[in-house]
Amino acid sequence: MNRLRRLLEVARSDRTFSLQGALWVGRCLICNGPIAFDASNGEGATLEHIRARGRGGDDSLKNLGIVHARCNSEKGVRWDPRRRRSSEEYEGLVKRLAQRRRERFVAEENENPPGSR
Repeated sequence: MNRLRRLLEVARSDRTFSLQGALWVGRCLICNGPIAFDASNGEGATLEHIRARGRGGDDSLKNLGIVHARCNSEKGVRWDPRRRRSSEEYEGLVKRLAQRRRERFVAEENENPPGSR
């Protein structure tokens, strides 16, 4: 699945986001600050894996959030590499972000399209 399509799916599944003209407007999963991205090309936001793929995370909607590029970079530099933080600290961050994502999550009708199980 391409990046833009996935970004749009995550936006539709996050109750803080709404389509306002040509922009999706909502809140960054990491800093909770305002964020907007272009619905036609995704410019202005990045996708974040709450639990990094290198630490067992996947590409499911519940493990993805829309974030500022700056926040994504900071998390990658400060949290994702195993040598930077203890497992306990990392698990605490993942738990906080996953909880925020659950609170915002809106299930889509097509979350599990036919043939995906």
